[in-house]
Amino acid sequence: MATNIGNLDIGLVVGFFGGLWAFFQGFRAYSKSRLLQDTPETPIRSIAMGFVRIHGKAKSDQLVKSPVTHTPCCYYIVQIHKWEEFKDGRAYSSDEERGPRAGWMPHGAEADGVRFYLEDATGHVLVDPHGARYDLDMTGTREVDSLAASSLATSGVSERELLAYVARVGQTPMMPGVSTAGALKKMLESMNEQQQTHMQQRLEAEGPQSDPRIEEVRLAQLELAKIPIWDSKYGPMSVRINKMQERNRRLGLYAPLGRPQPSPPSSDAAAPVATPPAANPPLAADPPFSSNRPIASGRYRLLEQCILPDHEYDIGGTCEENRFAKDVNDRNLIRKGKNEPTFLISCLSGGQVNTLMQRGSMLMVYGGAIVAVFCLGLLLLRFGIL
Repeated sequence: MATNIGNLDIGLVVGFFGGLWAFFQGFRAYSKSRLLQDTPETPIRSIAMGFVRIHGKAKSDQLVKSPVTHTPCCYYIVQIHKWEEFKDGRAYSSDEERGPRAGWMPHGAEADGVRFYLEDATGHVLVDPHGARYDLDMTGTREVDSLAASSLATSGVSERELLAYVARVGQTPMMPGVSTAGALKKMLESMNEQQQTHMQQRLEAEGPQSDPRIEEVRLAQLELAKIPIWDSKYGPMSVRINKMQERNRRLGLYAPLGRPQPSPPSSDAAAPVATPPAANPPLAADPPFSSNRPIASGRYRLLEQCILPDHEYDIGGTCEENRFAKDVNDRNLIRKGKNEPTFLISCLSGGQVNTLMQRGSMLMVYGGAIVAVFCLGLLLLRFGIL
């Protein structure tokens, strides 16, 4: 009979409760998918108060710039991950025996934008996107490193701007209910070419460095830019580059960095839309970047999704009275309801949304049950109960 509780036992307990959580969350997701399936799509002119499902094009009289790509959009979501190296506390005779253990860990997130109109052939309705479950296309991905950050904006937003943005967002909870609905696969396929081509261009533009230690890092980064991000060689080489950069930083070969200073979270309240959709909506003012602004230290990956104007979306949410209506054609508002919290904004068609949500809920139900039973069985075996 086992008497000592080790890391394996703790892991099995965590797995058991994690499986139970996934099991019950799966039932909640299934109930939401059934609600969406049982709610027929309604023309915007005919929607009534309560839960509705509509489809149309996004329109807005004012757009905002997304932080990662400066894409004009109605609403954006940015997920930030940080590259972390892990230590398991075990004794090894050498680093080669231990091997590198590193990966991308959740660091922070931000979502912001304006209310927009959804328009179909019958009319338009105002939508407040805050608090929804988002199923949107990926509009941009960037990877930045504070030890090799450039101020040149070769692709719209400079690396120092992005690091300043990471510092402003700070370490915040990740956005719940954000899905990519297959866009993540396309993003991974295209990210290697886009992101690493940008890195190659920047490193080649810098040219050979006079200090051999800095030049060693530059050549290693050029080699890394040729490796797909999902390749098994990518992680070990990234760790080696980080160690070389840390060595150069200790030797004083890099300029010191400002400390990250997270700002307080912004309010979720959105300004009311005072005018109907304009043909050429203006962009919100973009604050100038200051070189004195503190930037985050470390290596980060930023994933950006946007609600884009003139793109079609499927929305399931609660229809309420628009208190800021300017005429009889602007009296309704779609938002997250108080009694029915189901609220989905998806770039997919209604049938695709139904299929994905049903499959996802079934995976959570059956997968969670299997994990919970498996972990519980191993625990009972280890303690001699079975």
